[in-house]
Amino acid sequence: MSNDFQDDQMDQEDYQMDDYDQDSSFIYSLQILKRSSSTNQEILELKDVLNYIDQLITNIGELLNLDADNTYEILMFYNWNKDRIESEYHEKILEQLQKQGVVNNHSAICQIDKIMTCPLCLEDAKLVKLGCGHQFCMSCIQQTIAQRFTKEQFLIIPCLQYGCKYRLPISLVKKLSKPDDFQKIVCRKFIETNKTLAYCQGVNCKKILKPKDSSLTTVTCPCGTQFCFRCKNELHIPVPCDMAKTWVSEITKNEANIKWIVLNTKICPFCKRPVERSDGCNYLMCKPPGGCGQAFCYVCSNPWEPDHKDHFKCSKYVPPANNLEKEKEILARYNFYYERFLNSNSAVEQTQNRLKQLKEKHYQEIQEIYEVTSLQAGFLEEALNELVKSRQILKWTYCLGFFISQTNPNSSKLFDNYQKEFEHSCEQLGILCMHLFNELEKMQNQYTRQQTTLEQRQGDFQEKREKIQKLQNKCQLLRENLLKDSQNGEIMN
Repeated sequence: MSNDFQDDQMDQEDYQMDDYDQDSSFIYSLQILKRSSSTNQEILELKDVLNYIDQLITNIGELLNLDADNTYEILMFYNWNKDRIESEYHEKILEQLQKQGVVNNHSAICQIDKIMTCPLCLEDAKLVKLGCGHQFCMSCIQQTIAQRFTKEQFLIIPCLQYGCKYRLPISLVKKLSKPDDFQKIVCRKFIETNKTLAYCQGVNCKKILKPKDSSLTTVTCPCGTQFCFRCKNELHIPVPCDMAKTWVSEITKNEANIKWIVLNTKICPFCKRPVERSDGCNYLMCKPPGGCGQAFCYVCSNPWEPDHKDHFKCSKYVPPANNLEKEKEILARYNFYYERFLNSNSAVEQTQNRLKQLKEKHYQEIQEIYEVTSLQAGFLEEALNELVKSRQILKWTYCLGFFISQTNPNSSKLFDNYQKEFEHSCEQLGILCMHLFNELEKMQNQYTRQQTTLEQRQGDFQEKREKIQKLQNKCQLLRENLLKDSQNGEIMN
């Protein structure tokens, strides 16, 4: 594995993006928007996207000679891709879309003047006649729209009559919905199908990001959140998107299974086969076929003969032993990487919380206690930012390690050594930062502060600063080398 120093920025170290040919006119349209932007990306507002959607509906409607409602349906059918519509749409396609209920006759919609009984709620009211001819009260239609909104299927509302392919016009859906809710879901559905836009993945952040470079896959929101633009999920480098997806799927699938296995089975001490505890007692028989036929104790895993004959009783405490993981060899490898993945995730969150505390109150305390400038205290924010980045990378190295250990044991050993050094550096940096914050907390006590001179406090502060910056540089070097080697394919080979 290479140890060269990588000079490029993090957001230029990612995997190449494919299939990035979403509607070229959309890219041009957003380029002219005067919104805040960074070097590599633009930050858009909700109204920017909604304006483009309205413009797209107008242009496509004129091209196909259709009303706004049917244009909306066709755009959703084609995932809002203007280029595909222009190249594929023709009269035969229109006939097929009409049969499928995508294109409808909405001109017949009207409200019937006389009072009639609604076929759904059986209440007497003035009914609304839809384009398909079916009639329902306005209350039932509105409730159906609300239910669809809850299920996030809001934009496609079929006729309330079972089996009818007619779809309610988007203008009616909009009329019977809250304006803000309608706009948000329209925008979200559009962005979900658009390869050039993504919502920030940060908590309570509603910003919309558009990279200027199609090869850029790691984006950073002004709120500080980084995420993968390719799969629009949490940042998972150095793991490719497909591997991250498999890992998350494995976690989701196995969490319940692992919990059940831990609570209801025990590994046979004789043949290492999992044995289910079916009767609630401590006596377990590793039954054939498949099992060895030996009996053992569920509590201590020792043979049932000769120490456990006395009426199924066992009060023997068995302390954790070195071979405990070997005894659970079926789950050991997965549990090993999964546990460390979760621990690293927790460490990332805790460091982010500490960074927030630093900005909100600790900066002022540092300047008062050590009598330093805000610029001199700024190294701590840089160190914590590096720690967040490194621990996020470290977190996903456990996913990578899990798959490498399956496919390439030789690469796995080399990777484990590198990972161990990286993890050790992250821990050292985290511990030094923790010591500084602990010292800061002590110095908040006026009596404790009087036990030292300002010169002593400043000397201690400077010493910690130098150690933290040294470890920060080491973490950065290891992180960048890891990203470079993963990009070059040296890790997986």
